[in-house]
Amino acid sequence: MAYTNYDWKPAFLAALREVPVLRHGCDVTGVHRTTVHKAREADPEFDKAVEQALEDGIDRAEQEAFRRGVHGFEEPVIDRGRLVYQYTRRVDEDGKEHYEPVLDANGQPVPLTVRKHSDTLLAKVLSARRAAYRTERTELTGAGGGPLVVDSTQRQARVAALLRAAAARRDADDIA
Repeated sequence: MAYTNYDWKPAFLAALREVPVLRHGCDVTGVHRTTVHKAREADPEFDKAVEQALEDGIDRAEQEAFRRGVHGFEEPVIDRGRLVYQYTRRVDEDGKEHYEPVLDANGQPVPLTVRKHSDTLLAKVLSARRAAYRTERTELTGAGGGPLVVDSTQRQARVAALLRAAAARRDADDIA
């Protein structure tokens, strides 16, 4: 249900800065996607603001991916399906050891965590920004490591060979 009797645009833009997905902005504001598209078409300033809000949201996501890759994040330790808590060692006057749970300011036990890093997220951020980190890169070189030189005759022959191979595969699929 769309509620367009109020100025939904500021809330919509704020939602996009948080989560750069148009559907999210629509869900937060209760505005239908069609309403957003019509407003963008009718108002170039709003269209620019939507694009900027999306960019801001993507920048935040990129920043978070970098933070998780470099600085890491705390992940709770789970043992046999149960959360593990921090304990502190105490020695009483008799020399006996005791372990007591560490409590937070509210008197609740503090979970044990380990710092994890996301190599995958860091690799994605780096590959987006630096060509040297793109592992999907393919480089063809000619003789002696020089540039690969292909004249138009060679190019046409290669394209013809690829088309023949594709047709042969298609014919084989039709028979099977």
